Amino acid sequence: MRILRELLHSLKMDSPVTAGAVGSHLIALASRRLGLAANLHSPGYPDTVVPMKEAETLVGRSARDLANWLLEDELMRAGIGMAALNSVLEVDYSALVEVNAKQIIADRATGKNLMVVGHFPFVKQLQPNVRNLWVMEKDPHKGDLSEEEGYQILPDADVVAITGSSLINRTFERIMTSCKLGSFKVMLGPSTPLSPILLDCGLDVIGGALVEEQSTVLSMVRKGVPFRRMKGIRTVVMAKDSLGA
Repeated sequence: MRILRELLHSLKMDSPVTAGAVGSHLIALASRRLGLAANLHSPGYPDTVVPMKEAETLVGRSARDLANWLLEDELMRAGIGMAALNSVLEVDYSALVEVNAKQIIADRATGKNLMVVGHFPFVKQLQPNVRNLWVMEKDPHKGDLSEEEGYQILPDADVVAITGSSLINRTFERIMTSCKLGSFKVMLGPSTPLSPILLDCGLDVIGGALVEEQSTVLSMVRKGVPFRRMKGIRTVVMAKDSLGA
């Protein structure tokens, strides 16, 4: 939880929440900007959706106060905390490059061993060009590694793609300590905070989302639209070093 506390400590400004939506896939909270996070489902609570009236009870509250929910064990509340953090986080826009993180992963992983933590929809597209492709998941699909199997294989991976949701479900630090020295590590997904703190802790690239059409995205979140089908969003990355290196 050290990284979560560092991210929370980095919040220097606050703003009241002006709109919120909690859908089956995503959570969205608006304050300084519209922040997103994955809606992870705690055991026994599949496809959790908060009715609009209940989500609206978040409106008017301090985004910084809600960001502290990131430290809670219940996954949906932690996701609300991440969306709140992303809504109020100061972002250095000059450090962002408009490119999809999956392209960086594809380029870096050519001919190498790739571990993908989280079942991203683009995984199959990477298969033909890598030496080995492993996917580790808490809820494995057919052909995926279980979480514990994945930790055993992680030291063999040259490139590691990590879902930003690992910050919400508290698996991030174990994933990072299981990676081999010198591996190229990318965090991506709507939950990912665009903060250099993540680069300082060992990631090479972080890829997240900037919302350009707030009303469109809020509506799609409420309808349960998955991130890959979202409109009104721009995908960007922040890198430790030059992306051409």
